[in-house]
Amino acid sequence: MLQDIRDKSQGIVVKVIIGVVIVTFALFGVEALVQSFTSTDTVAEVDGKEITRTQLMQTAETQRRQLISMMGGQIDPAMLEESALQRRALEELIQRAVMTNQAQALNLGVSDAQVDAYLLQAEQFQTAGQFDQNKYLNFIRSLGFTPLAFKERIKQDVLLQQARNAVVGTEFVLPSQVNTIVTLQNQKRSFEYIRYSLADRTESVSVTDSELQAYYDDHSNDFTTPEQVKLDYVLISSDDLKASVQVSEAELQEAYQATVAGFEGEEREASHILIDTSSRSDADAEKLLAEIQQKLADGESFAKLAEQYSDDLGSKDNGGDLGYVTRGIMVEPFEDKLFSMNEGDVGEVKTEFGYHLIKLNKVHETQAPTFEELRDELTAEVKAQKAKDKLLDEHENITDLAYASDRLDALANEYGVSILTTDYFGRDGGLDDVSGAPAVIAAAYSPTVLQDNQNSDLIELSDDEVVVVHLNDHKDEAKQSFEEAREAITSIVVQQKALEQLNKEASQAIATGEGNWVSVELAERGQDDVAGVAFTLPHPQGTDAVTSVEDAPNGDVLALRLTQVIEGDSEVSESQKDIYYNYLSQTLSNMTLTAQQATVRNNAEIERN
Repeated sequence: MLQDIRDKSQGIVVKVIIGVVIVTFALFGVEALVQSFTSTDTVAEVDGKEITRTQLMQTAETQRRQLISMMGGQIDPAMLEESALQRRALEELIQRAVMTNQAQALNLGVSDAQVDAYLLQAEQFQTAGQFDQNKYLNFIRSLGFTPLAFKERIKQDVLLQQARNAVVGTEFVLPSQVNTIVTLQNQKRSFEYIRYSLADRTESVSVTDSELQAYYDDHSNDFTTPEQVKLDYVLISSDDLKASVQVSEAELQEAYQATVAGFEGEEREASHILIDTSSRSDADAEKLLAEIQQKLADGESFAKLAEQYSDDLGSKDNGGDLGYVTRGIMVEPFEDKLFSMNEGDVGEVKTEFGYHLIKLNKVHETQAPTFEELRDELTAEVKAQKAKDKLLDEHENITDLAYASDRLDALANEYGVSILTTDYFGRDGGLDDVSGAPAVIAAAYSPTVLQDNQNSDLIELSDDEVVVVHLNDHKDEAKQSFEEAREAITSIVVQQKALEQLNKEASQAIATGEGNWVSVELAERGQDDVAGVAFTLPHPQGTDAVTSVEDAPNGDVLALRLTQVIEGDSEVSESQKDIYYNYLSQTLSNMTLTAQQATVRNNAEIERN
């Protein structure tokens, strides 16, 4: 079906429609276009307010770009699947609609001037403290917004924040609540325990084939080979375009001038003695500095004094030697002083690190490398940058070629690269850079590639590489045979038997009191993993210890006897109380806000189409 559409998309009628689309984009922006075609395509209604499919797709795409931007290669590919993105996007749109309706019912509002002020002051849109229009436009384009749509989104965000602030601002924390938290945090517990190692026990546990078979028969549905795909792909990198890039003499000269513009014509060999002011007062530092200067005046060696007095551990053992210094290496006051001195001088300067006595040992004049000396290096750098720029320019052509065919041949031939093939991989990705890229994984399991057998869109792996993928083969999830699952079954059964034995031994130790019990007196909360488990047990009643068999965080089994709980002291420093206060305030505010939003949502009429 898709191929038919492509075949018929060359007609004069289609070209006229495309012309109208271009004019619409140019005059009114993307909002006018999508509204005219999809305004009646409603996916949900919230108290009569429509949520359109266009809004859903735009929100899903924005979420996709944000996830990739924030998490990069660490993102779970399942989060980029279209169905998952659309579910999350719909829930976000519904929640925003619910809260927007509430804000409007409260007669809250936001002016365009407020939004403009917010955007002008936002740090992410500033360069050198001033609003940067290019940075602003690049940012909103990276999220898939037009300027008008982004401004409307910010206006809604500010509106919703007003409602949230109104709720959060009503929350408060009582001193008694802070004291309770402090008391619990400072509580101490005495207990006894025996630790049974799961790892050690699994080494000695044996299982029979009949036990393994029985487990497989009862849990065969748990053992499956996951769904997998194999992809063909075309990888186009900036390196592939270098052969077609020409570098002119003028471009090389421009690059050379930029390289040598900041070249420092001299370097200075220096030594110094640092008097640190972080561990002593300025008065003490100045007194020590005067003492060293007097010894220098009396003829003592600068190097010997550096070894004796300097607080710079990196240079003191070498007589304070800093080697050759050029501008841009040291802090500015140090460099300004050093480069104002004459050879053999000793000068004094104060920096953020303390007081320095600087000795200028030698001035060495240096010459910038010649153009011919740098020619090869400059040629490689300019060619690499031009190839990267050309790859960016080729994005549109790559996208067109990928869309225009059901195969990758045309794309491979156009750029003189080979069609490569991945190994099979599941929805968690493969081991190489291509099949392991979240965007590639999402594309591989998208309906376009997996079901329609079409090429993917262009996928950026980095600034230097893009890829287009095509399905080579697909394997559905399949049940594993007993032999295929044997290794996994063995691991499960061995661990189960080991835990069963350890739990039995721990229960017996508690019942009899026998065993190598370890006694811990007045342990603090979070002291170690065993104490962490002990702090989950209820208080002992009277003189009877609380006994329990518990799992340690690493899987070991613990036999525990909690013998004493000592209530903590509620007296702590004011700074520590402030920390607890802020924690409680934030926690309670979040709980109140969550409950309020849930109440508003539950009272709303929500219809999903």
